[in-house]
Amino acid sequence: SEVVELQNEVASQEDVVRIPNPIEKSSLDGIMQTLGVKFSVPTDATNIEYSIISKKIGQANFIWNGVECCARIQPTNEVELRDISGFYYKWENESTCQVGYNQAQVKWTKTDSGEIPGICIWLDIAPGITYSVSMKDKADSKKLCELANSVYMQLQGN
Repeated sequence: SEVVELQNEVASQEDVVRIPNPIEKSSLDGIMQTLGVKFSVPTDATNIEYSIISKKIGQANFIWNGVECCARIQPTNEVELRDISGFYYKWENESTCQVGYNQAQVKWTKTDSGEIPGICIWLDIAPGITYSVSMKDKADSKKLCELANSVYMQLQGN
């Protein structure tokens, strides 16, 4: 009976290994080809890694001003702003800022461990694209808005 239980445990661990990872490594060109959208990262960003999540969201992880950051972009036909940041905090601070010609929501909070994560999310309604940028620490309204504007590439005419 002990042998059977061990075999079942091994089988179930093998099953877990077969679950596909929704995150596929990519490139900026790969994101453009797969999703038909573009974005950028700050010119002084380092350790940039691009990926596509569930064949729906383009993502760039990078270090900016010494902090781990992430930018996400998703084509959508929705007209309501949706948070695609993947950050789930009870936000203590909220404000708005301009990202290109879009109104953006900026949110940040202080965690029990003293970090200050934050996000900036916005919807470019004309081409139908949802964006988010996030910082794992040292976030504030000014930095998040600066980060968002360095990521955003206006697709419509001025």
